[in-house]
Amino acid sequence: MWLIILLILLLRPFIKGTFEYEKITRKEMVILPVYSLIMMLLSIDKDKKILLTVLLLILGVFIGWLQARGVSIQDNGETDKYGRPIIKFKRNWPYLVGWIFIFVINIGIQIYFGKHVNTESVSSDLVIDLLKDASTAVFMFWHTEWFVWVLTVATTLGYRMSILRKCPKIKQAVGVKEKCRQVSAQKQLKRMSKETTEDK
Repeated sequence: MWLIILLILLLRPFIKGTFEYEKITRKEMVILPVYSLIMMLLSIDKDKKILLTVLLLILGVFIGWLQARGVSIQDNGETDKYGRPIIKFKRNWPYLVGWIFIFVINIGIQIYFGKHVNTESVSSDLVIDLLKDASTAVFMFWHTEWFVWVLTVATTLGYRMSILRKCPKIKQAVGVKEKCRQVSAQKQLKRMSKETTEDK
């Protein structure tokens, strides 16, 4: 019973957040994808699972691309204190549907490898996935099977590449602070120089 209650409590903010604008962060666009790639490389048994890995990578990139097709991107011209543009995005229905597909694929692979699956184990896996989405600590430190890392890397790659194509300014939004500060200072100097020239 407690598992169902926890599931409901986690599902509500997850679904609600899918349809709300959130600021794009360096953690989401750079840090977690790199961490996922490292964990994938460490966890794969290359001799035994190479074909399945390739298939999952292709499928994952495709799902990530589909998820990104419905993303709404908002750029109001605002910048943070480092001069980086503040870009917001809303994931929408395709992201949610893709997330469900990924979850179903994960369950399917578990069945393929002989794991006994029932309602309680599926609910438990769903709770863990929602916790991973909500918490960076759970995402990074919870024991995760190799195929989950493969799908995470692949969907992340397809998703990130697609939204970067939609809005190249995202690269600046998640750039290194010091570099963005220097760029901002250079722009300010150029603007001041231009204003001084116009006054003359």
